[in-house]
Amino acid sequence: MYDQAEKLRQMVQNAKSTASDHSAKAKVIAITSGKGGVGKTNFTVNLAIALASYGQKVLIIDADLGTANVDVVLGRNAGYNLMNIVEEGLSLTEIVAEGPCGIKYLSGGSGIHHLADLTNYQLHTIISQISLFDAWADIILIDTGAGLSRNVLNFVVAADEVIIITTPEPTAITDAYAMMKAYTSYQGTASVKLVVNRVFEENEGYLVTEKLVNAAMRFLDLSISGIGVIYEDRNLIKAVKKQEPVLLSYPESVSSRCIEYIAQRLLYGKNPTYSRGIKGFFTKVLEFWKQ
Repeated sequence: MYDQAEKLRQMVQNAKSTASDHSAKAKVIAITSGKGGVGKTNFTVNLAIALASYGQKVLIIDADLGTANVDVVLGRNAGYNLMNIVEEGLSLTEIVAEGPCGIKYLSGGSGIHHLADLTNYQLHTIISQISLFDAWADIILIDTGAGLSRNVLNFVVAADEVIIITTPEPTAITDAYAMMKAYTSYQGTASVKLVVNRVFEENEGYLVTEKLVNAAMRFLDLSISGIGVIYEDRNLIKAVKKQEPVLLSYPESVSSRCIEYIAQRLLYGKNPTYSRGIKGFFTKVLEFWKQ
């Protein structure tokens, strides 16, 4: 499954060369989980690097309201968040941090939470700035907070696509299903995908995926698709401790190969989704907050 990298890169370049720059909008993918500690942020950062290796321009928005986990994984400090646009008059280029392999990331932190309290003029200023990424980014990854709070679910429901990440642990599986249930109660309509992290055996990942896919369809009438598993990998643990993405520290490791495969599935899977872009995403989030 991994020997098609060069061919896939060429496919990306061909697709980008034929796309209309004026009509294209960034695809917004929310990466979430029912609980913390399943490797969500680490997966988000490494997925961004994998997508960038296939020619995609990627922005990560850290939408965790409490911590700047993307900074921690990268061993960096963004320094600014969205609120600096209205509080200090900074431009988007000043608050966006540069990551490895050409990716960019934006620290949300408490700044995202305060968006609901801004005036219409301030909101227009921020959305006008953030909308500039529709002209630059191909994919925007929203690293949500963990859990089932309204803030998390607003981000999830507003996205073009959703990736739920879980592990084979019973509590993580239960919480992943709880996220799916909450998503349907919010009447989410995006394409929902599942990644099983920290898998020791191939059959283990398959069984977890099958269990959640079947339960979602039977009890929630929700169609989800498994797009890959990530094997438990000592190299991934070492990379986390070094605060470096595993795709850079150990590019040939099994976990790196797994994440590359998931990136391929995202780019070349069936039934591509319609992209509203980052402006459409934030507009929808704000609508939810005002309800």
